[in-house]
Amino acid sequence: MKKTKSTLLSNLKKATIEMFLLKLLAEGDMYGYQLSQELKKRSNGNYTILEGSMYPILYRLTDQNHISFYEKKVGKRQTRVYYHLEESGLAYLSDLKQSYADFTDIIAFLLTSNEGDTYEKQTEKE
Repeated sequence: MKKTKSTLLSNLKKATIEMFLLKLLAEGDMYGYQLSQELKKRSNGNYTILEGSMYPILYRLTDQNHISFYEKKVGKRQTRVYYHLEESGLAYLSDLKQSYADFTDIIAFLLTSNEGDTYEKQTEKE
């Protein structure tokens, strides 16, 4: 049972990390270590990501022009790379959030459905 839980959580993390990184960057520019620590802090340690796993995602988002980066000198010798969310990244984040919401709605329905039930997407009332 434990292995199933860890596999499920690992897969969920892989599927959501991009969305969470973009969400944090929507709040303001951050450097890599800061991003990983903020995720850990907000989740009370339940959602952690190794920086070595995070950077390939940041590089891909940069290649896709969803984020950009700049270097900032801190102290006498240290330079930090800060990541910045671009307009296309904000639109991409919105799409990811909508896709996530739609998918979790379907999962919730399927987990509570009975034979003969069919899913109908809920639409917002105007």
